[in-house]
Amino acid sequence: MKAEVYPSELHGEVLAPGSKSIAQRMVACALLAKGTSVLSYYPDSDDCRSALQMAISLGALVERKGSTIHIQGGYPNNFASGIRNPKALLDSGESGLGARMFSAIAALSNHSIKVTGHGTLLQRPFHALEEALHQLGASCALTDGRLPLTIKGPIQGGAVRVDGSVSSQFLTGLLLALPKANKASKVEVVHAKSLPYIDMTIAVAKMFGVEIRHQDYVHFDVANKQAYQPVHTVVPGDWSGAAFLLVAAALTADQGVWIGHLDQQIPQADSAILQALELAGVKVQKKKQGYFLKRTDIQAFEFDAEHCPDLFPPLVALAAFANGVSTIQGANRLINKESNRAKSLQEECGKVGVRIVVRDNEMKIYPGAIRQAVVQSHNDHRIAMAMSVIALAGDKLVVRGAECINKSYPDFFTDLRQLGAQVRLS
Repeated sequence: MKAEVYPSELHGEVLAPGSKSIAQRMVACALLAKGTSVLSYYPDSDDCRSALQMAISLGALVERKGSTIHIQGGYPNNFASGIRNPKALLDSGESGLGARMFSAIAALSNHSIKVTGHGTLLQRPFHALEEALHQLGASCALTDGRLPLTIKGPIQGGAVRVDGSVSSQFLTGLLLALPKANKASKVEVVHAKSLPYIDMTIAVAKMFGVEIRHQDYVHFDVANKQAYQPVHTVVPGDWSGAAFLLVAAALTADQGVWIGHLDQQIPQADSAILQALELAGVKVQKKKQGYFLKRTDIQAFEFDAEHCPDLFPPLVALAAFANGVSTIQGANRLINKESNRAKSLQEECGKVGVRIVVRDNEMKIYPGAIRQAVVQSHNDHRIAMAMSVIALAGDKLVVRGAECINKSYPDFFTDLRQLGAQVRLS
């Protein structure tokens, strides 16, 4: 799909999409809960569809009624009779979280299960998960350190050491699976990253009646044979997707924009966009269950995105219109994403007149007069959305491969149009 995005003044109201990060964790917990969970406002993104499909492959019964999902779980105990045995293949699509999280959960079973995926996910490393599952007693084999992955459990619990330097997603899978193990577990994490995502995992597990304790994100204590309880709940709004709307409003909304269905009851790393906007001189008002803001002259800013790397693309769009050079820390976290995001942002922003320099762990953004261009998404949803935001405040851009937004925010262009954006899709 090609998106032609034109300079526009945004105004009005829109609801943030449901959080795909929280939704996928809720599906995993619902799979492990004995009974039926009901998840309302469930996102229709590719990653969330993959999560449901993996739950089904592991034996869950799933019924969808509009944006409400009913999940009958009980894995793995309820499936011992063979009535709902897991399938031999789990397809995670292009979801890194789904692949890592459901691989650990699949290891609770004594079935041999193969986990695969598509696209750039097949190039992303899985060594940390393989090593952890081996320590816990599972048989686990990767293909040159990457997917496909073949697992045969059950994991027993006990002591395990995890490398958290690449991603917190490996840890998320273990923390959700180990409460069902036969033995209590002690997890030691080396170089933990994306700490708010770990908080999110713990908070979602607690909603389902499971407790996970930790000391400074290094030592985690997980009691054994805990029982996940089914829940009826609403998936909170997604700060990752809302970040693009908030930045677009800060750059273009003379009359103001309200973005609803946003709260901070369950930790989300990308709610840090509020602090970044404040550093850039943008006044954001909390209003009802959402936030209101207007166009602002953007001040050059410095921001540490080490624990919220998904904010790099919207922050680059914001910095492209600042009154000086902005600096974002944490650039080393951008390599193993849907694309090498540092390189993708450099290349595409360079086409439109914005220079980006990456050195060590730091990214510097040098604003310039935005010029018309044809840019590529690199099959990366956040690159497509960032370049679209730059077009709204700058000049017409043609974004090729824009269909990749379906991974996280399929209604992105629909919501922009609702706010008055001029977007043509073909």
